[in-house]
Amino acid sequence: METLYVVSSLEGWPDVMIQTIDMVDFDKGPLKEYSTGFYWYYIIFIFIGSFFFLNFFIGVLFLKFNQAQKEDRKGFTDKDLGWMDIQKLILTTEPDYETTNVPQNKYIKEFHDLVTSPQFEKFIMTCIVLNIV
Repeated sequence: METLYVVSSLEGWPDVMIQTIDMVDFDKGPLKEYSTGFYWYYIIFIFIGSFFFLNFFIGVLFLKFNQAQKEDRKGFTDKDLGWMDIQKLILTTEPDYETTNVPQNKYIKEFHDLVTSPQFEKFIMTCIVLNIV
């Protein structure tokens, strides 16, 4: 069981696999790569043990998350849920300041265009980097 735990945790499993492959029989010393069939055992165990159970664990977490989300929404009407969705949308929405706050004055508009241009941003970033250096 300890060997299977080490292999399923994917920590130090190559050492365990090499020791198993060098195994000959009881009361006999190891021979290099004597039982090469164990390669397949470890490969199959890692695929099934690690990846299958990892996906199973993620599936259980997803199921519990969905259940918790349903419990959070319990007791609310469709109107209440719609209102909550609109509030979330309002909180996450950001206005486009470059097009909504365009000044009417000609000189201020030119300055606004200069400050919001990508070239000005690169210039400022260069100044910051030079200041750091």
